Amino acid sequence: MKRILLFSGAICCLLNSARAQSPQFSQFYANPIYANPALAGDAGTPRLIANYRNQWATVGTAFQTAAFSFDTYAEDQQIGLGVQVLHDQRGSVLKSDQVSAQFSKMVYLDGQKELRLIGGGQAAFALNRWNGADLTYVSDFLGSPDPLSGSAIQQNRFTLSVGGILEYLPRHEDYASYWISGAWHNIGINSPISIDHQRINVQLGSKIPIGIPALFGNNLGSDLSRESALNLGMQVRKQGSSRQLEAGFNLIFSPLVIGAWYRGMVWGSTRRDALIGTAGWAYGNILFQASYDLPVSSLGPDTGAFEISVWYGVDALFRFAGRRTTDRRARKCLRY
Repeated sequence: MKRILLFSGAICCLLNSARAQSPQFSQFYANPIYANPALAGDAGTPRLIANYRNQWATVGTAFQTAAFSFDTYAEDQQIGLGVQVLHDQRGSVLKSDQVSAQFSKMVYLDGQKELRLIGGGQAAFALNRWNGADLTYVSDFLGSPDPLSGSAIQQNRFTLSVGGILEYLPRHEDYASYWISGAWHNIGINSPISIDHQRINVQLGSKIPIGIPALFGNNLGSDLSRESALNLGMQVRKQGSSRQLEAGFNLIFSPLVIGAWYRGMVWGSTRRDALIGTAGWAYGNILFQASYDLPVSSLGPDTGAFEISVWYGVDALFRFAGRRTTDRRARKCLRY
């Protein structure tokens, strides 16, 4: 009964704010073009990405989100192109499908090609469906009709998004890199347009090279050209009245990736959300990463979430076994 009431309460909250809220991923860094269209093509090679999130699985199919994307990079024009299909299901009541296309353009701000600016845009078509056939309404007991009690209500939306990235990526791979990015999503979802109902996110981070311990390759990490770095990252999101922070790190010892992240409110009414542990395998042109959200809020452990991400690149995505960064791979894809 507790689980049923909890789920029902969550659905009711979603119905009141469904217009304003978009799906979220704990591994936001593993779904780059969803976070920022300027990240289209950041692998420097054709890349396929699949993301899946299952939240509150203990109460059935409460919240499930899946995204599939493809992006590529035209080296001569320094242009990235991408496309993504996303399906979001909130119980049996609310479902949303979105198809989007992304475009990015990179320009160098210095002669050493270490400081760069990337701008991007996205056009998306979303189909939202409300199915109230399986719900019971107060009107059912009062004998008066309820407009939401119909078999289905459908709403189509066309939206635009824009984003940008400013990054410092030194040519010498032993030096740290830094970046800051921002994106404004769902422009045009309201009439008239109001920034209070858009999804805005700001990200910043740093990739700090570190030495590989003796456990990995008997101190031969440099000879093997293994990726070894501490990736720090933070994302701040705002959508409607919702404000949220994700912050943490991923530690890379090729081919292993392990990390810890925190999600919660940072201003207004303080509220904890979840601690997120992640582990992955990055080798050659494959990345597999899994994570679990451990709730630290008052909702309890039943509200955890499991998430997986899979990347596949036509060329190598990650350095290992003698591969060195080239000018063609100047746009490193694993920022986090």
